[in-house]
Amino acid sequence: MKLAFVGPTYPSRGGIARYGSILLSRLQDRHECLGLGFDRLYPGFLFPGQSQLDTGPQSPQGSRALSLLHYGKWRTWKQAAELIDEFVPDGVIITWWVSFWALHTGWLARRLATSRRVIFLCHNVIPHENRFFDEPLTRLALRPGAGFIVHSQDDRESLLRILPQAKVVRREHPVFPLDAASVGRQEARHRLAITGRMLLFFGFVRPYKGLDLAIEALASLGSDFDDLILWVAGEFWEDQNRYLQLIDRLGLSGRVRLEAGFLPESDLAVRLAACDGVILPYRSATGSGVLGSAYASGRPVIATRTGCFKEMVIPGSTGVLCDPGDAAGLAQAIREFYSGDGPQRFQDGVVQVARQFSWDGIIGAVEELLDVR
Repeated sequence: MKLAFVGPTYPSRGGIARYGSILLSRLQDRHECLGLGFDRLYPGFLFPGQSQLDTGPQSPQGSRALSLLHYGKWRTWKQAAELIDEFVPDGVIITWWVSFWALHTGWLARRLATSRRVIFLCHNVIPHENRFFDEPLTRLALRPGAGFIVHSQDDRESLLRILPQAKVVRREHPVFPLDAASVGRQEARHRLAITGRMLLFFGFVRPYKGLDLAIEALASLGSDFDDLILWVAGEFWEDQNRYLQLIDRLGLSGRVRLEAGFLPESDLAVRLAACDGVILPYRSATGSGVLGSAYASGRPVIATRTGCFKEMVIPGSTGVLCDPGDAAGLAQAIREFYSGDGPQRFQDGVVQVARQFSWDGIIGAVEELLDVR
């Protein structure tokens, strides 16, 4: 089968681009697949991070699409349509994650849907920080789709509310290991000077991810958790001072370590090896590359009952769940995480789910929606 894939891949930065690179590679393993990626995703004022490009080496797990599409150059979208027409694919997969792209992807989908099937791979149906215009723009963009792939039941329900007749396939977010060489736990803890317990929060820091709740929960745990370090590794997409002031006010300056900025995979691998588990105190979620990386690195999680976490975190087997938006409930979940035999009791369960949530499920969903027998 011939396919065209449209979405961010390396050298664009972030979890969606990493996902796109790996998916493109897996598609190319089984089908003839043209990849069309981005030259520039956002204007500078909409991207508060340090850079939109990953300056590290390309992952051996992934493929690189043609870096063509530009948010402000409509001719690049016309060029993409022409390249796809020349390729004559049986189907087109368009990545969807935020309504900023509604006019771009909506136009491209309508242009292509007249002669071939277009399916949308939805990382988020509606953005996490929802605004009044997001839903109508999402409806406008996605209406030409012949099928949709989502990563959570919440997103499936959101999509069917917007497009009641949509053909939707839900598949769990795949896990993907880091490319960095593995580091032993003791060596990693030595490098980071960790002597007690450690929970890791990593990825872009945005309000919906609930880092403030994790800090508040840590403050409420009491003296029996004085050795617990909350290590925060990520690029702040909001005012970092807000968190610094909260840490200072709660007297946690020695127990919350903020490592602001984009980490190379080699550094992230060390932090994952050193931690007891990954904390995901999200107020809302859909799919999660952070969860996938935690599982692939053999780390259990403390997460909230939202988005894919409700379906991919198995209480008592791969981690602990609690209600979103509740610092007291999160504190209790941390206590439960460390109770009994502690985090090591989750190891077998994490290994099992890391095998279960594979890329084959996503490839199968594409083939199902394109009626491949």
